[in-house]
Amino acid sequence: MRIPRRLVPVALAGLLALAGCSGGSTSRAESGAPATPSPSAATATATETATETAGPSPSPTPTPDPVMPALHSRTYEQARAELVRQDISTALLKAAAQHKDVTLPPDHGSWYVCDVSPRIGTEVTATTTVTVRLAQDFSDCTTSFNGYLHQKNDPAYTPPAPTTQAPAPAPAPEKAAPKPAPKPVGGSMITCSDGKQGYACTSNGHPVVDGQFCPKADRGRTLKATNGTTVTCSYDPSVRPYRWQ
Repeated sequence: MRIPRRLVPVALAGLLALAGCSGGSTSRAESGAPATPSPSAATATATETATETAGPSPSPTPTPDPVMPALHSRTYEQARAELVRQDISTALLKAAAQHKDVTLPPDHGSWYVCDVSPRIGTEVTATTTVTVRLAQDFSDCTTSFNGYLHQKNDPAYTPPAPTTQAPAPAPAPEKAAPKPAPKPVGGSMITCSDGKQGYACTSNGHPVVDGQFCPKADRGRTLKATNGTTVTCSYDPSVRPYRWQ
C-alpha cells in the first residue's frame, strides 16, 4: 500500500513511539534489577514472622515440697539443724514434752526427740506445723504409763494395798542352866567332874583355883579355892574376862 508523502513523518513518529513502549515494558527481572515488593506482600510477610516469634513460652516446672526427714533419737538442736538443711522452715516448729507429768524447760536444746508430727516422708509445705516431743533421757522415750513418765502420777494407777503381817512372836527366853548349889566354904576336898579334887567345883566341873578365869555362870559366886582361900568370881579391870580372886 502506498503511503502519501505527506503522511510519512507521522508514520515514523508512530513507529518510534511503539518501539519505546515495547522497551519500557521489559520486566526488571529480565533486566537483572531487584524487584520491589508490593506493600501488601510486605505486610503479609511481617505478620507471618511476628506470629512465629510470639508463640506461647513454656511454663516453669514447680519445685516439689520437701519431705519430713528422720529426726528420732536426735537432740532438739540437731533436729532443728536438719530441718534447715532440708529447706523446711522452722517458723512453725513446736516442741513439747513427751510425758504429761514432765514440764519442758526453756533450755531444751539437749533433750532427745521421741516422736515427730508429721510422720517421716510426709510432704511439708510452708504452712505445715512440725511438732517434736522431747525427753531429757533418750531411754525415757520408751517409758510410758498411759502417757506419764512415773506410774504413781497416772490417775488410773492403783497402788497395791499394804500387806498386814502379824508381828513375829518374840523368841522365848533361853532357860539358863540351873546353878549348882553353892558348897559350904571349908570342909574336906571333893572330886570334881574332871576327876580333879578341890574344895569347890566350878559350874563347868573344874576345881576352883585362885587367880584362874571363871566361867560366865559362876560370876558373883564365892567359893573356896584349892589353896584354902575364899575367892569370888569377879571382874578384874587389869585382866579380862572374869577371874577367881
